[in-house]
Amino acid sequence: MKNIYYLFLSLLTVACTTSSPTYSEADIALVPKPQEFQLDKASFKFDSTTTISIDNDEQQMAANYLTDLFKKAAGFDLNISKDNGIVKFQKIEGLQLEAYQLKVTPTEIIIKASDAAGYFYGVQTLRQLLPVEIENTTVTSIDWFVPSVTIKDAPRFAWRGMQMDFSRHFFSLDNVKTFLDYMALYKLNTYHMHLTDDQGWRVEIKKYPLLTEKGAWRIESSHDKYCNEMAKTDPSFIIDEQHYHDRDGQRMYGGFFTQEQIKEIIKYAAARNIEVIPEIDMPGHFKSAIDNYPYLSCTGEAGWGEHFSIPACLGKETSYEFAKDILSEIADLFPSEYIHIGGDEVNTKSWTACANCQKAIKKNNLKNEHELQSFFNKDIEKFLHTKGKRLIGWDEIVDGGLSNDATVMWWRNWAPKARYIAADNGSNMIICPDFEYYFDFTNEATPLDKVYNYEPVPEDFTKEQEKHVLGVQANLWAERIPNFKRLQYQAFPRLLALSETGWTSKEARNFDDFQERMALQYHRLDQLNIKYYIPSVKGTTDKIAFLETTTITLVSPLEDMEIYYTLDGTKPSKNSTKYTTPFIISENTTLKTIAYRGDVASEIKTSNVEKQLFIEPLNVQPTKGSLKQWSALKKFTVVEKVNLDEKSNFKLVGAIDLTGFENIEHVSLVFKGYFMAEEDGLFEFSTKSDDGSLLYINNKLVVDNGGNHAAVLRSGMVALKKGWHPITLTFHQGGGGSELSVKFKSPSNEEKVLTNEFLGY
Repeated sequence: MKNIYYLFLSLLTVACTTSSPTYSEADIALVPKPQEFQLDKASFKFDSTTTISIDNDEQQMAANYLTDLFKKAAGFDLNISKDNGIVKFQKIEGLQLEAYQLKVTPTEIIIKASDAAGYFYGVQTLRQLLPVEIENTTVTSIDWFVPSVTIKDAPRFAWRGMQMDFSRHFFSLDNVKTFLDYMALYKLNTYHMHLTDDQGWRVEIKKYPLLTEKGAWRIESSHDKYCNEMAKTDPSFIIDEQHYHDRDGQRMYGGFFTQEQIKEIIKYAAARNIEVIPEIDMPGHFKSAIDNYPYLSCTGEAGWGEHFSIPACLGKETSYEFAKDILSEIADLFPSEYIHIGGDEVNTKSWTACANCQKAIKKNNLKNEHELQSFFNKDIEKFLHTKGKRLIGWDEIVDGGLSNDATVMWWRNWAPKARYIAADNGSNMIICPDFEYYFDFTNEATPLDKVYNYEPVPEDFTKEQEKHVLGVQANLWAERIPNFKRLQYQAFPRLLALSETGWTSKEARNFDDFQERMALQYHRLDQLNIKYYIPSVKGTTDKIAFLETTTITLVSPLEDMEIYYTLDGTKPSKNSTKYTTPFIISENTTLKTIAYRGDVASEIKTSNVEKQLFIEPLNVQPTKGSLKQWSALKKFTVVEKVNLDEKSNFKLVGAIDLTGFENIEHVSLVFKGYFMAEEDGLFEFSTKSDDGSLLYINNKLVVDNGGNHAAVLRSGMVALKKGWHPITLTFHQGGGGSELSVKFKSPSNEEKVLTNEFLGY
């Protein structure tokens, strides 16, 4: 039924009565957006007689990819030869790497480029111009028209990457190949495999067999427990059963890639113009190695510090030898220019108590433990040079100094200076910020527009500094991604936003335009059987207040979606009440809504609907313009436990925000004062916080944004009489970035930031 519904959707406005239909720009949805695009009249039709010609070996990869598409979807075995074909691959000198030119007329298609990558990306654009049924793996009988176009295109950045984490949860060889196909479609060219971490070692190392014989397997981890708990109400969190095995009489989770399988992945990726970058995390995140080779640690034991695992001892020569032995095999296995050594979140505290590490610091005239890690990094970097490789590390490698050949992956939004240090040092960098490009974050915390609108090059970078930005990458850390369908859900549609940032010029990017193209791209994702994220139904808040009755008007999050809802708190489905027109609620209830696009469902939205009486103001005349703020460091773990002594010292502040506490971890804040309601009516408050916040009016919890999480927007409503009302906001920052803002909307005005104009103490 879905195939019938979506059949040839890209030709909705095509005049099908003609032999060569004409398209409008509304029928075309290329992502990423090309540099130059011209739509011409009429179209080209592929059929079983269509021939392909190439004039050099660099064109073979792209030609093969095109024929494979038609063989699977249309049953055509298109002929490739050096003769004059109808689809022509032609060499053109002088184009930049990966650039291409595509010309489609009713009689021929010409793809020009200067390198193999350019030809390949010309084919990927042609793929997106074809009907979505080209993605089918079974033969489909339709007309294979392509609109007549003239395109000149080239990428903005050389590095357009996606990362997958195989340590926390493992993914199969078939999963990897499928994901590489997704990347190719959207012109992403770098696949970063995070192969080792504390929770599992995922690549065969022949010299140290225990790394995979033992280190690739585990009993239930904290991440598994989280997923199993979530799976009780959300089946997308069910851990992939194929990665459980009976080992030594225990049911254990795990798996690893043999070196032959890695070679297969590399070959498959190369045929899609994708370079595979291995990451072997060291000297931290090394527990799966130390568990099996305990002499690597300072104490001869594996374990955990306050936040991170105990690292390898950098005062022992055996640690260096072990690392180089592993990297020797990795360097021989992976043809990539780069090898990633991690280097993030290292628990340097264990080195301060280690006589060997302190001896190494003194012997090498180092200042501290950060410089000890830098010494290790530089030694490993020199070793990699002997293997013809270059080093990449997370931006912590900036601390303690780095060589100008080391490449930095900048991820810590709260360490912005690392980008400037790297650029001024002459070091290249890849931009993959935690707040925008960590796709394991919920779509609520990192929505599509936030990904798309992020500009990777700092505004104040000089032209010289800008040269050191190689490109962008998004990461899929797998702590809460236990299967491939969940990984799809986390990656899509945000992967398309990343691809456009990586490829399209800054000036040509426009989110509204991107959204219009996405409306058609969703049909291609459907055809690829990708489980993608759809936002929740619009028109409601987390908490809805009303006085007598309230009218609920629901809006579909995307086009062509049907909305269903329940009023008894049960989970909505297609068997629930279908929304057709606005409806009235007159009593307390829990409203749950969902929207469907075919069989693909949106997020469920829950709204607590509450009938309220007006809250009377207090008879007070506070001093306007400020409110009280209490603070504490490292005293609480979550916002729900924050309880600061109001008899202790406080200071007056002009707003509810993080002024003075930016990027300070584990800080707890309490704001207290009064809010001026300038009229009678229902007021809507919202907070955006990283991590948790709780907003009270007159001791009534209005906005519950609790827990530890990335920046999330929550809202609620309350009925207030005109006058001054007590307001309290409690906040806690749990680590890894911070954000806090408060807005409100009065009955007769637009939404405003809650500033000192409306506050007092």
